Amino acid sequence: MIFRSKMKAISKIALLIGCASFLFAQSSFNKVGTTGVLFLNLPAGAAAQGMGKAYSGMEQGASASFWNPALLGWEKSTQTFITYSSWLIDIHHQAAAVSFPFAGLGIGISQRLATTAPMTETTTLQPRGTGETFRYQDIALGLSVSRAFSDRFALGGTVTYIQESVADLQAQGVAVDIGSLYWLGYSDLRFYMVLRNFGPDLSFGGTFLDTRVKGNVKEEVELSFGEISLPVSFSLGTAGSIWKSGSHSLLLAIEANHPADYSPRLNLGAEYKYGKHLNLRGGYGLNYEQESWSMGFGLIAKNIFIDFAYSAMQDFSGILSYSVRYAIP
Repeated sequence: MIFRSKMKAISKIALLIGCASFLFAQSSFNKVGTTGVLFLNLPAGAAAQGMGKAYSGMEQGASASFWNPALLGWEKSTQTFITYSSWLIDIHHQAAAVSFPFAGLGIGISQRLATTAPMTETTTLQPRGTGETFRYQDIALGLSVSRAFSDRFALGGTVTYIQESVADLQAQGVAVDIGSLYWLGYSDLRFYMVLRNFGPDLSFGGTFLDTRVKGNVKEEVELSFGEISLPVSFSLGTAGSIWKSGSHSLLLAIEANHPADYSPRLNLGAEYKYGKHLNLRGGYGLNYEQESWSMGFGLIAKNIFIDFAYSAMQDFSGILSYSVRYAIP
């Protein structure tokens, strides 16, 4: 009877993943460019990037704040995490987090920052530049709280303060993530769901002048900035080991993701572990404009975890990412 109930649960998960895959295959309309603060979609951590972002159900300590806060519910020690990657068009992405148990809860404090090098300011009247420069900068500060209701199920949430800055203009707002994870009790098979970046629209304060030409006459019109929607997305997936033998094990993960501004995507990931000191990872993303395959590895020395990853791009140079995580005994 116990085996039958487990198989029924696995069948339900397979059905959910199948439905997500069906939506992925059928959708044809993409609302690209309808959301802002897209730095929230950048993968936080080399381990996640190496597995093709099929990572919301993995046990990763402090970085769970970025992927699935529910995983913090089983936190038993204090952990710190920091990662860096140089993204497309010279965007520098850095993220850090700390997690710890407190009063039966798992707590996470996280931060991420995306910046660019100075850019030349241009206007309609001076398309070659005004002689001034400006920067683009995004910052997010998050607080995660999670509770494990049993040794199998946990629920967690993250509240994130967001600020986007372009030159002297700023937009501020709040986003919420909600995640859950359930261990099926069959080997290490798990099922999870995550809702990310849910919250009100953002808008830049103030007004701007738009130059319009009518015949030989130029006039400037004062306009207000429009609102920016958050990059809301919903993910569901499953992960588990398919092979274990002595010091060797192989885990597979499949994660369906439905972003608000694109048709559904499917992320596939694998992680091979050799003993307690080496992890090899690979991943593939379906229905991405630029991203496709990725790979990486991790080294473990006592309580220090060091990860590297590379993601291939179709029309740009590949992305390198580095992460360090430290678990305080």
